[in-house]
Amino acid sequence: MGSTAETQKENKKSSLFQKLLIWAVIPLLLILFLTLLTATITGVNVYEKAKEIGGKIPVVSSVLGSKETVSIDEHNEAIVKLEAQIEEKNAKISRLERKVEEKESEVDSLTQDKKRLETTMEEKSQVENEGKRGMKEIVAVYETMMPKRAASIIVEMKDEEAVNILSNLGPEPLARIMEKMPPEKAAAYTQMLAVRTSEGR
Repeated sequence: MGSTAETQKENKKSSLFQKLLIWAVIPLLLILFLTLLTATITGVNVYEKAKEIGGKIPVVSSVLGSKETVSIDEHNEAIVKLEAQIEEKNAKISRLERKVEEKESEVDSLTQDKKRLETTMEEKSQVENEGKRGMKEIVAVYETMMPKRAASIIVEMKDEEAVNILSNLGPEPLARIMEKMPPEKAAAYTQMLAVRTSEGR
C-alpha cells in the first residue's frame, strides 16, 4: 500500500508539472518567440531594448552590466587631471599677483619720485624768493647811497653782479650812479643792460 500511495503522489506531481508546462511555460515561450520574430522583422535591436529596460531595474542592470560604469583607475585619472588643472590655475594666479605687486611697487616709486621733485621745486622756489628779497634789499641800499660812492663800488664788481644791481635800480638812481662812473664803464654797462632788456622781452 505504501508503494501505491507514493506512486499516486508521484503521478499527481507529474500531472501538476505537465499542467504547469502546458498552461504557463509553453504559452510564455510562444509569446517570447512571436515577440522576437516580430522585433526581427521590424528591425528592432532586441539586445539594446532589453538593456535599456533592464538598466532601469537595479538588479537587472547589475546583471547586464553597463559600459558606462567608471572604473577606479579612470576615476583616479580624472582626479589627477583636475588637480593638474587646479595647479596650473594657481600658478597663473600667482604670476598675476606678482605682476600686480610689481606694478604697485612701480607706482609707489613714481609717487616717491614725484614727492621728491615737488620738494625740490619748493626748495628752489624758496631760494629764489629769498634771493629776490636779498636783491631788493641790496638795491634799496644802493638807491639811498651817495651816487659817487655807489658808482665806485659797482665798477669794482664782476660785470654780471654789477648788471644785476643796475637792472633792478629805479630810473633816477640808475642815471645818477651812471653819471659818476668812468665813461667806458658806463658805456659797457649800458650795452649789457640793453642786451638783458631785449632778452627779457
